[in-house]
Amino acid sequence: MAQKKFNPSRNIVWIWFRLASLSFISAAFLAVPQAVGQTAVQWQPVGKEDLELKDNPLAPGEPAMILYREVQTDSPKGYEAHYTRIKIFKESGKKYGTVEIPYVEKEIEVEQIQARTIAPDGKPTEFIGAVYDKVIAKTRRFTVTAKSFTLPNVEVGSIIEYAYNLHIHQSVPDVFKNPFKYRIDGAYAWPASEWSVQQDLFARRMHFVLHAYSNGTRLEIQSVGLTANLGKPQTQQDGTVLWDIENVPAFHHEDHAPPEEMLKSRVEVFYVVGPMMSNESYWTTYGRREGQGYQKFFSKSKIVQEEAARLVAGIDSSEAKLRKLYDRVQQLRFIGLERARTEKEREMENLKPNKTAEDVLTRGYAFSNEADLVFVALAREAGFTAYPVKAANRDRRFFLENIFNYRQLTAMLVEVQAGTKTYYLDPATKHCPFGLLPWEEGDTMGVRLDELNSRLIAIPGAKSADAVLERHSTLKMDNDGNLQGKLDVTFRGQEALSRRLVAVPKDEAGRRKELEDEVKKWLPQNAVIKLSTVSDWEGSETPLQAAFDIEVPNFASQAGGRMLVPAILFHTGWEKSFTSSKREHPIYLDYGYQESDEVTLELPGNVTVERAPAPQGLKEKFGSYQFSAELQGSNLKMKRQVVLDGYYFTVPQYPRLHDFYDFVRANDDELTVLRASSASAAR
Repeated sequence: MAQKKFNPSRNIVWIWFRLASLSFISAAFLAVPQAVGQTAVQWQPVGKEDLELKDNPLAPGEPAMILYREVQTDSPKGYEAHYTRIKIFKESGKKYGTVEIPYVEKEIEVEQIQARTIAPDGKPTEFIGAVYDKVIAKTRRFTVTAKSFTLPNVEVGSIIEYAYNLHIHQSVPDVFKNPFKYRIDGAYAWPASEWSVQQDLFARRMHFVLHAYSNGTRLEIQSVGLTANLGKPQTQQDGTVLWDIENVPAFHHEDHAPPEEMLKSRVEVFYVVGPMMSNESYWTTYGRREGQGYQKFFSKSKIVQEEAARLVAGIDSSEAKLRKLYDRVQQLRFIGLERARTEKEREMENLKPNKTAEDVLTRGYAFSNEADLVFVALAREAGFTAYPVKAANRDRRFFLENIFNYRQLTAMLVEVQAGTKTYYLDPATKHCPFGLLPWEEGDTMGVRLDELNSRLIAIPGAKSADAVLERHSTLKMDNDGNLQGKLDVTFRGQEALSRRLVAVPKDEAGRRKELEDEVKKWLPQNAVIKLSTVSDWEGSETPLQAAFDIEVPNFASQAGGRMLVPAILFHTGWEKSFTSSKREHPIYLDYGYQESDEVTLELPGNVTVERAPAPQGLKEKFGSYQFSAELQGSNLKMKRQVVLDGYYFTVPQYPRLHDFYDFVRANDDELTVLRASSASAAR
């Protein structure tokens, strides 16, 4: 699992709903071209000094730089206008000639895309090519697509610029449009704009404008990671917010860092109606209003009552009752996990929207978070105190209590109180075991949604024992150092859940290939593997188990009559992790875990073990490492276990983590030395 833990694929999912921060990615893809908008943009004049600029004097050696970037947000019209100009300094900077504009389908439209390339001699070439749609991220709850295009004639010394509008389809509550019409019950906040300041390139100048409602609402400006030398946005008398910034350093990427949206400087602007409010009052007010919105879904139903009574009949234990309700909800058809259907297919299947818990139970299918809500309804009918909870997904962004933006809460789960024990569950995540949350929903903050008992809650995280990867292999080595044998792999907890979720949309062949490809990454490049059996793809509580036949040619190397056998057969990322002695950003892994290996190696009959690696161990507060090798007759038995209890480490903690990894690397590189017996040598 280390490829997932140590090289997380969450980068592209960090794109926030506002999508003010763009990523420029050069990639090959196939899609249907779309027409470019024809409304002419007013390109800014290009000065001679910019055409002749050979390097960035404030950050020499970088591949490119942003000369100018502008974002104008018009709240009443629901539009954002973006304009960017980039200077190319090096061959590696030419990749910025391919632009991707991410957006969330059905929420944002990208309109009036225009672009051009300006040659070093000042001659412009207008972009008249195709714009492609490309899916760049898909989660259980939404899809992020990008408009992608490549500018023509991009070379070293070129200036590229492009402009586009975002048409934001959001239903702004009327209380923000005309607050004088309403009796304000508490305080309301609504996001007006989010400006991502720091980019992947050095920015010489940025200009942000917010055309706000001027109707009695007030604006509140909050910053994240903003340094003092960048100044602050200024609000004009007419309510317009202006912000000019100069010389913003490029963002430096590091592997295994927190979501970039938590590291890059940004500013969020909110409309506020009503009295001044504390952080807690904003979130509890939000939770009360959201809770009111679910009243109809939880309306009394004889069908829900009877189903809850049937499920818990004859069961005394509270946990056993909850497990029974949980299993029932997990049997629902989860529409969000199925492939996208055409409009004709949807009409033929006649899948109607569910308005109540009764609808879900009688129809047998659930959209989005409805499975969690049905579980709440069943639990309440069974006598439990249960609430839906909106939580922050920590794979995208950490929860910031002082940022009054409910869009931080992108996940839903359930809080159930049973006596003195509180359970946090997510039955809407298919294959998620009872008592376990998907890793991105644990160790984060959430808001209980209830019109009477709303509050902020801290959701506990999982332990390393909740994510276990076990490998047991029995192998035979021949006189030439080739290996052949069996490998059994067991995935438990988070490790099983993550693979089962990836497998949901795939057929059996695709699932098998996914596992084989993963195991190939653990072994030397010349290894040959074949998946023989795999058990329980559809389970939740049971581990996911797979058995492989493997061959590893030339695993042992010859050296002057000796054979050198690596102590470690499987490599899952340790050898490449945290090799640098310096660190700029905190370290952020997905979750703590346990990884264990047990290898039984049958040696050729004509060799003896001259030296085996000595037992090794290291224990830190955040993890441990154990290794042992023992000769049992003609078999060499090696055991190795790595436990990592933490997943977030500050920069000052990095040296201890770096030393831990160095220790593991050094011991994993140890060799077993075999020598041919004297009789064999004489022959």
